[in-house]
Amino acid sequence: MYKETRVTLVCTYDSVADAAYLYLDHPLPPGAVQRVVPFDPAEGMFVLDLDAEGHVVGLEVLGASTRLPPALLGAIHDQDR
Repeated sequence: MYKETRVTLVCTYDSVADAAYLYLDHPLPPGAVQRVVPFDPAEGMFVLDLDAEGHVVGLEVLGASTRLPPALLGAIHDQDR
């Protein structure tokens, strides 16, 4: 059985670098990221940040303006204002 649960997603966006960061654990204490796993499918560059136990704590999306839904980027911009 599928149950939908909604949680608050914390995101940042750097328009100069066109990079977004989606926090899956927030706030991340200093040193929380122990390993980064880049992957580059044909659609773009992504980086998973893992903690010491191997849990994904964040996702960086490069080329975010063409990879993420416009509504998400718009919501991030609205928070920055």
